[in-house]
Amino acid sequence: MKEVDLEGKAEESQPPYHVLARNLLYPGSHTHRFPVPDEKVPWEGFDQCDGLRSGTLALSQPAHSLPARNPMGRTGLRGRGRLRCFGPNHALHPVVTRWRRNLDGSIIRKSLKKMLEVLVAQYPLSDVWALPGGSLEPGETLPLKLKWILRREFWSQFQNLLKQGTEIHKGYLDDPRNTDNAWVETVAVSVHFDNQNDVEMKRLNSFLQGCDPELCIRWQVLDKRIPLHANHKELLHKVSTLLGAYY
Repeated sequence: MKEVDLEGKAEESQPPYHVLARNLLYPGSHTHRFPVPDEKVPWEGFDQCDGLRSGTLALSQPAHSLPARNPMGRTGLRGRGRLRCFGPNHALHPVVTRWRRNLDGSIIRKSLKKMLEVLVAQYPLSDVWALPGGSLEPGETLPLKLKWILRREFWSQFQNLLKQGTEIHKGYLDDPRNTDNAWVETVAVSVHFDNQNDVEMKRLNSFLQGCDPELCIRWQVLDKRIPLHANHKELLHKVSTLLGAYY
């Protein structure tokens, strides 16, 4: 797998601290985080306990008994929330793209740049589209959410595509499920099909499936207005930068 350094390019406009991890309402619950302003995000320089919340999620300064501390600073909640374990929760996010084309096969451009299409999925009980990836279970090499959209016969071939792809991000992911003591770390890999007659792309299309009637899969035009999770859009921005494409 190739690695590229996109720091200072796609991330120029990113805020210095995590943002989604400080959303006041914790997802899938009625729990509210304690508001943490930017200057209070770093652990150093603010030692007083911020307070507590009832239930399994509580406020910011982690108790000494908790086993891990978010490397990006305070989130306004302590505990592990909806994440599987304390500390880093590992994930994999493939970013599968192809060029957007006219009927005659020519690549569509906007503002002189080539336009991309990205493979996205809408999972049951979700009202937003997402990249076809997610949490990795211990010992697994492909996320369960990715397996949902690929027929089993294509799993090993997709792993080969990932090995040939380009790593665009590795490490902390700003995620609304993150807490002071549990967070998501992901590896994001760009898998790009440059040729519309690419045999592997045709095989991928033929092996896409919906194992659930409420699961939707599609190729989506890629630009900054794409209806996707905010942290996934940051990964798409990096892919656009890598390929010199419109965003």
